[in-house]
Amino acid sequence: SGAGSEEMETLVTDLLEEAAARVKNVRKVSSSSSPGIASIMAEFSWGYDLNQAETDLRRALDLYEDFLPEDASKPFVLALDPSAQPILFISFSSDVLSEFDLRKLVEEEIEPLINRIDGVGSTMTQGGLVRQIRVEVDPVRLNESGITLSAVVAALGAVRNDQPAGAIETGGMKLNVRVESAYHSLEEIEQLVVGGGPAGPIRVRDVAIVYDGTAEMLDHVRVNGESAVVLFVMKRSDANTVNVAREVTAELGQIERLYGDRLDTFVLFDQSEFITGSIGNLSQTAIQAFVIAVVVLLLFLRSWRSSIIVGISIPMSVIATFAIMYFVDVDINFISLAGLALAVGMLVDNSIVVLESVFRYREDGAEARDASVRGSMEVGMAITASTLTTLAVFVPILFVPGIAGQLFRDMSLTISFSLVVSLFVALSLVPLLTSRARKLEPRRGHVARTIGNSIARLNARYGRTLEWSVHHRKLMIILTIVVFVLSMLMLRFVPTDFLAEGDDGFLSVDLNRTIGTDLESTDSTVSAIEASVRELVPEEHLVGMYTRVGESQGVAAIFGTSASHEGSIFVRLVKSTERDVGVEEYEDSIRAILEHMPDVEYTLGDRGPFAGTAPIEINIFGDDLGELQEFSERLKAGIERIEGTRDVRSSLEEQIPELSFVPDAALLSMRGLSPTQLSREVMYGLMGTAATVYRDAGEEYDVFVRYPERFRDSREDVEYAPVHGVPLTSWGQLEERMTPNTIRRINQTRVATVSSAVSGRSLGEVTADVMALLDTIDTRGLRVEIGGQAEDQRETFLYLGIAILVAAALVYMVMASQFESLLEPFIIILIVPMALIGVVWMLMITQTVLSVVALIGVLMLAGIVVNNGIVMVDYANQLRRQGMDVVDAIVRAGTVRMRPILMTASTTALAMVPLALGLGEGGETWAPMAVTVIGGLVAATFLTLLVEPCLYVVLGCRKRFNDAGSCTPTHLTAPPAKGDVQPDSADEG
Repeated sequence: SGAGSEEMETLVTDLLEEAAARVKNVRKVSSSSSPGIASIMAEFSWGYDLNQAETDLRRALDLYEDFLPEDASKPFVLALDPSAQPILFISFSSDVLSEFDLRKLVEEEIEPLINRIDGVGSTMTQGGLVRQIRVEVDPVRLNESGITLSAVVAALGAVRNDQPAGAIETGGMKLNVRVESAYHSLEEIEQLVVGGGPAGPIRVRDVAIVYDGTAEMLDHVRVNGESAVVLFVMKRSDANTVNVAREVTAELGQIERLYGDRLDTFVLFDQSEFITGSIGNLSQTAIQAFVIAVVVLLLFLRSWRSSIIVGISIPMSVIATFAIMYFVDVDINFISLAGLALAVGMLVDNSIVVLESVFRYREDGAEARDASVRGSMEVGMAITASTLTTLAVFVPILFVPGIAGQLFRDMSLTISFSLVVSLFVALSLVPLLTSRARKLEPRRGHVARTIGNSIARLNARYGRTLEWSVHHRKLMIILTIVVFVLSMLMLRFVPTDFLAEGDDGFLSVDLNRTIGTDLESTDSTVSAIEASVRELVPEEHLVGMYTRVGESQGVAAIFGTSASHEGSIFVRLVKSTERDVGVEEYEDSIRAILEHMPDVEYTLGDRGPFAGTAPIEINIFGDDLGELQEFSERLKAGIERIEGTRDVRSSLEEQIPELSFVPDAALLSMRGLSPTQLSREVMYGLMGTAATVYRDAGEEYDVFVRYPERFRDSREDVEYAPVHGVPLTSWGQLEERMTPNTIRRINQTRVATVSSAVSGRSLGEVTADVMALLDTIDTRGLRVEIGGQAEDQRETFLYLGIAILVAAALVYMVMASQFESLLEPFIIILIVPMALIGVVWMLMITQTVLSVVALIGVLMLAGIVVNNGIVMVDYANQLRRQGMDVVDAIVRAGTVRMRPILMTASTTALAMVPLALGLGEGGETWAPMAVTVIGGLVAATFLTLLVEPCLYVVLGCRKRFNDAGSCTPTHLTAPPAKGDVQPDSADEG
C-alpha cells in the first residue's frame, strides 16, 4: 500500500514477471503496475491445462516470494477462464437498515447461505460500510509527549490475542490458565501505555482519540440510483452455469421469505438467462429447419410416405449425436447446438439420394426389397465419399491454433457426428423402410400433378440447356472464369471483422475525471451521467443499472475502478427481441452525451481482466517513459482523425502528481535514523495502518491508526509532519513530479498502448487505415506492433485460410481414392473456388461482414459443394462403363440427377434460412456462417448442373475406359439405360 507505479514496477512487478516467464508453456507475459497494485498476466499456449498452469505458476512464485518487500501481500493466482466470471450480480437494499448493518447482514448471514450451494465457488461483496475502530493520533500532542507514531503502532500491535500462561492442578483437575490480553472495549485501548515521560506513563488517550466508527468510504455503489450492497457469485470451474444460477435463484426466494421485512433483493445480471435464451433460440431454429426440410421433400417427392422415410433421418441422427457427444465429453452448449442447427439441412442429403435411387428402380417394376438393395448399393459409394469429403473439411479446424480452433471445436465435432450417423441411417434404415413401404409413388391429386408437371418441365428445360452448354462448353467455362474474377475483385469491397458484434443487452461505460479529483466530485459527475442515461433509455427497455465510483479494495481492485477519479456504469437492457433500438445505437447516443461533458474521459465496452481486448491496440516498446508518452500521444492524435475510430486512449496519458521525499543520508546517519524508520513514520501518519484487532461478540474488527484528516490534507501538513521530534523537512527535501498512473510491460519490456474502439466502419477497413498511418510516422527506433482484435483477426484469417487449403486437399484425396483417378476429382473440386462467386455476392447483398464465423462457412462449403458433383460424376462414369460416350453420359447423368441435386441443395440452403436471419438471442453470431453457406451453395448448385458437365467433357476425354466411346456424341436421344428415370403418367405432357 502507498507505493507508486514506478516503485511497484521495480520492487514487485519485475520479480513476478521473471517468475512467470520461467513457467513451462508460457507464450506471453504482460504486466500492469499501478499505485499499490501489480497485476501480471501469463498467457499459455492454446490447449494447455489451466489447472496445471496454475500449479506451475504458484510453484514459481514461491521461489521469489522471499525477495518481495516485507509489506507486500502474498501474491495470489487466478485462472482467467470464462468460468471465473461472476454468473450473478445480486443487489440488496433496505429502507430500515443502515449501510453498515446492511453489509454486515449480507456478509455474515446471506453469503454463507449462498456459499453452501453446490457449484458455487466463491462470492464477493461490494458496497456498504465496514466497522472499524479508529485511533486518530494528534501529531502535536504526540510531539509534545516525545514518543513516535511507530511506538504507538508497536504498542497496539503487541496486544492482539489472548496469551496462554500454562496449567495448574487443583482438586484432582488440570486447568489451563489464559491471560485475556486482546482488546474487548474502547477503554482498554485508551488505557494502553505507549511510552513514558517525566510526568509518568503515556497512554493512548493522551495522544489520540479512540472511537468506534466505520472505515473511510472509498467508493459508492448504487443500483437503479439507490445505495446498495452487491453480491457477485462465481461458480466452480466444473459446475454447470444454468444449474448453479437456478439453485442460487431458488435460495434467494428463501432469503426473501426470511429477510423480506428488512431488505429488498434484485438480480441485476444472470448469465444463465442469456445461455438458456440462446440455446432455446437455436433449438427453435433447428426445429424450423426440420420443418422446412420436410416441406421441401414433400414438394419434390409429392409423397408423404417418402417424405417421412427421408425426414426420419433428422431426429434419428440428432438423438444418436447426443449419445456420442456424451461419450466424447462434448457439452450441449451454444456452439455445439449451432452445429446441429447448421447440420439439419445436410442430414437428409444422403437419405434423399438413396430414396431417389430406390424410387427409380421401383418405377422400373423391380420388387420392393430388390429395389431397396440395388438402389442403395448403386449410390452407396457415392454418398459415402460425399460424406467423407464433408467430414474432411472439419478435421483441419481441430488443429487450427488460437481462438478459432477452440471456439469451433465443439461445432465441428457435432456436425461430424451427426453426418456419420446420417450416413448410417441412409444406408440401413432408409432401405429397410423403403422395402417395407407398399407405395412410394407420388400422389395423384391436382396439386401433386401440378408440382410434378412443373418438375418435369424444369427437367426437360434443364436437359435442353445442358445440351446447349455442353456444345458451347468453352464459352461457358470462359464466362464462369470472368464472373469469378469479377467477384474476386468485388471481394475487396466486402468489409471484414473479427467476430460479428452481438446484441447481448448490456452497456458498459467507464469514466475518468482529472487525476486527483476527490470521491464526492467524481460521484456528482457520475450521478449526472446516470440521470442522462435514464432519460435516454425508455423505462420499458431498462432492466437495471449498476454504478460504482471510487477505489476498490483487496482482490476487487483488479476487477473494478482503482482511484477516486474513476467510475463505471453497467446497464442491462431487455432482450433484443423486446426493443426496437440496438445496443450500438444506445452507445452512440451515450457518446453524444459524454462528448459535451467537461472534464470527462470515457470508454464504452467491457473492462477488467475478463473483458476481451480492444478492437485495435497498438503497442509501442521502449525503455524511456517520456519518449513512449510523446510518441503515443502523436499516434493517438493521428488515429483520432481516422473515420470509424472511437474512444481512442493511451495507456500513458494518465499522469498523476506525486510528492516524493528525498531524505538526506548524512542527516539520517548523524541522528541514527534509518530510511525505513523514517518512511514508516510518514506512512503510519498519512496512510495509516491496521495495528491490531478489536473483538466484539466473537467478531474481529481492525484497529486503524492514523493522523486526523485535518493533519494530512495539504503539502504543508506533509512537510511539517513530526518525525522523531522534528518536522519531516528537517530530514531531507520534498519534490513534486508527474508519474504515469499505470506502467505496462509485455515480455518484460515497457510498452505504451494506444487502443481504439470501432464504430460505423468494419474492423478491417479501420485497421487498414491505421496500418497506412503507421507507415507514415517516424518511429524513432521504437518497436511498434499492432494487437487487439485486429491482430487476432489477422492470425485467425491466416490460420483459417490455411485450413481451407488443407480441407480442399483432403477433399481431393478422398475423391481420388473413390474414383481411382487424379483427374476426375479435379473436375469436381474446381467448383469449390467458383462457389466463392455466390459467397461474395450474398455478403454484399445482405451487407454481411466477412468475419471468422463467415470463414468457417467458407470452410464448410469446401466439403458440401462437391457432394452433388460426386453423385453426378459417379453416375456418368457408370454410364460410360456401359458403353455410352462422354457427352451422352454426362447429359444423361445431369438430367437423372437433377432432382436429387436440387432436393439436397434446397434442403441444406433453406434449412439455414432461420439461422441466416439472425433472429432471437445470439442469432446474429451465427448468421454470417449461414449466409455464406447459402450463397455459396446456390452458386455451386448452378455450377454443378451447368458448368461441371462442360469440365467433364473437356477433361473427361483424357480418361480411358475399357469400353469408352468417342468424345463426340453419336446421339443425344438414346433410350434410357437400366435404372434411368422415366416420366410416370402424372408427369406426361
